[in-house]
Formats: sequence, C-alpha cells, structure tokens
Amino acid sequence: MPYSEETHGNLLDYLRETDGGSYDNLFSGSKYYFVMKDKCLLVPRITCLRVDLSFIPDTIYFVNDDFFLESRGIGHVNMSAMGAQKGIYDPAQALKISSWSIYHLSQSALFP
Repeated sequence: MPYSEETHGNLLDYLRETDGGSYDNLFSGSKYYFVMKDKCLLVPRITCLRVDLSFIPDTIYFVNDDFFLESRGIGHVNMSAMGAQKGIYDPAQALKISSWSIYHLSQSALFP
C-alpha cells in the first residue's frame, strides 16, 4: 500500500523505518517527491527512484543536479533497470500515475 500520512504516520518516520530495511518504501504519484525535495532529502546523482511500470520492466532514475529524473538507458552500469529509456524527465509527469520507491536519501536530513 502506497504511503499516506493517515495510514503510515509521519513521512520522516516512515522513511527512517524503511531506509535499508527489509521492505521497500512505496509512494504513488508525484506529491511526495516534491515534499522530499523541500525537506532536502534528495541528493543529486545519489538518490534514485525505482518506478513500477507494471507489465513492462521497472525503470530506475537518478535525481540529477536540477532535481529532474535521469536515465542513460538500458545497459549503463548503475543507471537503469530493464525498462529504462535514455533521457531526462520531469518528476511531475514521470511519477504522475506511477508507484515508486526511493533509495539513498540524505542521511543528515533523515537522521538530524
């Protein structure tokens, strides 16, 4: 079940609980991407998102220096999953109707 404050409680507590844990965090839509950006949780070129594309393989995007989502396409080491297409994507559009998980958040912002 994707994260909601009503169900899962405080966002930072939820992320701390799932960070490096035995299960992934899960979000739906782009709202919480921008909340995490505003809370300085995203680390350009480190933070990545795994986007569930349902029947086709998932895509992994890295957050770039401008906080857009970036993929170098299939086959580039540590840059994409099987469903990736090379390009830079607006997170508002790329995450609009997708479920996704996020990894490698700012530890100093997550654990102040």
